[in-house]
Amino acid sequence: MEWILFDKDGTLIEFDKSWEKIGVRLVDSFLDKFPIADKEAAHRQLGVIDDAIVPNSVMGSGSLDDMVKAFNNIAGEDVSDWTRNTSQELVDNRVPENNWIEGVYETIKALKNEGYKIGIVTSDSRKGVMQFLEDTNSEDAFDLIISTETHAAEKPNPAVLNPLFDHYDVRPAEVVIVGDTNNDMKTKVNAELGLAIGVLSGIAKKDELEDADYIIDTAVDVPKILKQHSEK
Repeated sequence: MEWILFDKDGTLIEFDKSWEKIGVRLVDSFLDKFPIADKEAAHRQLGVIDDAIVPNSVMGSGSLDDMVKAFNNIAGEDVSDWTRNTSQELVDNRVPENNWIEGVYETIKALKNEGYKIGIVTSDSRKGVMQFLEDTNSEDAFDLIISTETHAAEKPNPAVLNPLFDHYDVRPAEVVIVGDTNNDMKTKVNAELGLAIGVLSGIAKKDELEDADYIIDTAVDVPKILKQHSEK
């Protein structure tokens, strides 16, 4: 393996509660903007209950594309542009929480010292990623940043990895992806990557990471999995 791509929230850092606030605000704004007859049913369908997001719901673990489809279905019309633009505006104005999961920064530095290239592939915007890197003084830990902007490809669409494959001479089979949702794991499947490692430090439960090759508690155990995998 040559490259290791890490999801950010829930994988590198503790899951940022500001994401939940954004999700709730997006749903509330949607229900205020469009004439939805049964707002309570729409909340349940989207996965917002008592101002909190259900982890395995569309809002909890779906991609932005999934959310767009769900909003379109509930509205009975195409609200794609509104959803994407409003979501991006909320993301751009959020105040992030950037707390490393214990031991993960040291693990990444150790992997770099072993010769691995390290990247981030996240649903956060580039602004959010740069805030994370600046807040944690960790810009030197990563060789590549892949963020998700309005109308851009996102996980699990394999096109999200074009910045890697367009600029580096690496085969998909030499790439590992590490993340806390099955969208991360599906990215491995769709892009035909070499390995998918699921972590339980974020929002998904073990049985939800059905496309993972390995499941570990936190990214601290990635070196152990790489060693185990190479010995097979």
